[in-house]
Amino acid sequence: MTDIQISQEGPHLKIALTRPDHENRLTYEMMLSIRDAILRANTDEAIRVVTISGSTNLFCAGEDKDTLGEWPREFSGRGPLGSHGLPPLPQQEMISALRSCQKPTVALLTGKVAGLGLDIAAASDHRIATEKTIISDGRIQNAEHVATGITHILPRLIGLSQATRILLLGDELTAIEASRIGLIHAVYASDDFTNEAARFIDKISTLATRSYSIIKEQTIEQLDMPYEWALKHSLAIRQTNVIEDRAEAAAAFKEKREPKFSGR
Repeated sequence: MTDIQISQEGPHLKIALTRPDHENRLTYEMMLSIRDAILRANTDEAIRVVTISGSTNLFCAGEDKDTLGEWPREFSGRGPLGSHGLPPLPQQEMISALRSCQKPTVALLTGKVAGLGLDIAAASDHRIATEKTIISDGRIQNAEHVATGITHILPRLIGLSQATRILLLGDELTAIEASRIGLIHAVYASDDFTNEAARFIDKISTLATRSYSIIKEQTIEQLDMPYEWALKHSLAIRQTNVIEDRAEAAAAFKEKREPKFSGR
C-alpha cells in the first residue's frame, strides 16, 4: 500500500503512515493492515518491538471520513446503515489488536495527533514525542460518537480529570503538558528525535519480551479487579505460562554479565 508502509528491520517491526497530503488520516484498509501486522507480530519470535509512526511533521489526524473506502468484506452483514452510519468495527479491531499486542509497542508522535491518532497512541505501551507535537481530540466539536475504547483507556492512563480535558472539552495539549500529566513518556527536540527514538527502541528490543507480554496482560486485565482477585489472576497466569528467559537471567547474574534474552 502507498498509504502505509510495513517493514521489518532486525527485531523491529515498523508501521509507518504515509498519507501526509491527507494528514495521515486512516482508511478501512489501513486500519486492517495495522491490525493484521500486529497479529502477525504476536506469533513471530523474530519481532521484539513494534513501532507506529507518521511522517516527519505529522503523526495522524484521525480517520478519513470522506474516503474511508469500501466496507470490508469480512464485516459483511455487520454494517447496518442507520442514523449513526456504519459501526466502527475496523477501528475497534485495530485498537484492540494494538492494546493486546504481545510485543512492546511504541508510538512515535510527531506533529499533529488527534482523533483516531490519539486512540492509537493511547493504546500503545509507550509514547515518545517531539517538542512540537500537539495532542487533541476534536470529536466533541464535531458532535461525534466515540466508540473505539478511548473512553476506557484514557482515564486509566492519566486519570478522569485530565482525560475530560481532552475528550469532553477538546483541549489541545503541547508535548510538554502531555508529558507533565503522564500521557507521554519522553519529549525530545525535533533534531534529536530520530536518534533518541532509535536508542529507546533498541533498548526495548533487548527486553525479555515473553515476560513483558505476560506482565502487560496482567496489568491490563487487573485494572478493574479487586485486589484479592488480582492475586488469584496473577497466580493463574504464573502457573500456566513458562518464561525460558528466566534461566538466562539467572545465568547472567551468576556470571556477572548482562543477560541476552531470546524473548521466549
